[in-house]
Amino acid sequence: AEVAILLLTRLANTMSKSTMIQLLLVLVAALCPGVYCFVNPTSNNAIRKKLLQPPTRTRAALAPSAVATSTSTKQTSGELLRLLIQKADVPKEGDALNNQINSLVQALISSKSSFNPSTCIDGPLFASIHFIGNTPLWEKIGAGVVRNIKGQKYTLDDSTFTNYAEIWGDNLCLKAVGKFSEIGPVQPVVDSNNPFSSITSLFANKQSSLLPTPYDYEARVTGASISLWNKFTLNLTIEGTGTVRVLYADENLRIFLSPTDTNVTKGAGDWESEGLIVVQVRVGLVYDDWVDNL
Repeated sequence: AEVAILLLTRLANTMSKSTMIQLLLVLVAALCPGVYCFVNPTSNNAIRKKLLQPPTRTRAALAPSAVATSTSTKQTSGELLRLLIQKADVPKEGDALNNQINSLVQALISSKSSFNPSTCIDGPLFASIHFIGNTPLWEKIGAGVVRNIKGQKYTLDDSTFTNYAEIWGDNLCLKAVGKFSEIGPVQPVVDSNNPFSSITSLFANKQSSLLPTPYDYEARVTGASISLWNKFTLNLTIEGTGTVRVLYADENLRIFLSPTDTNVTKGAGDWESEGLIVVQVRVGLVYDDWVDNL
């Protein structure tokens, strides 16, 4: 394995990213054949089991939320969460759920619910379970014979993020890191009858922990790496910028939009295309065996 990594490092400057990934996949298949026998473990998480039950319609069943939403919006979020977990559990049945999922996604987007970034953006990895639009690069690079977790992790304290995509389970994965910053609400609410409404609205937002949707962040990738067996790392020269538009977010799931193509300034290809909608779920609710090494 050490010899293979040395050879890959020497060849890195003369090979494209796609060629590197293909070569790594061949090495994993040859040196780690056991990955073909991967079995998706059955979850024993009590919260997760409850979410997989048919959605309840009683007010008492709804958990408190840091999101300014109506009861119906919370119920819609709970039902969407249940379907997303079901899709992740049995990927081959995902197509049958897509129409229901898309309908619920649209309903949450239309609710224009505000969110608290401290509880809805900051935190652990959120796994990308469903997308609407052109297939993103991070979805194309995964091998279908094993479970591949993909997602994003944001840390508010230092304004950093990690994009994570497994290519052959956690034996072979791609990480991109960078910094993010607030751009602000996409369409500030302005009362035409009150010339001071934009000022008072801005002041109110500063006093509240809740942000309106849609809300934009700028994400700037500063580097990336490929990890093999969690022991060897090959650094990649990748830089670029993109806009992350929050359409909906609560403590368990969030819906992001890429309003423009990813602007890659150095290395790789477009990570996401304009118009892509991605639905993410807090990783522990989907994969309770996940170990956060990011």
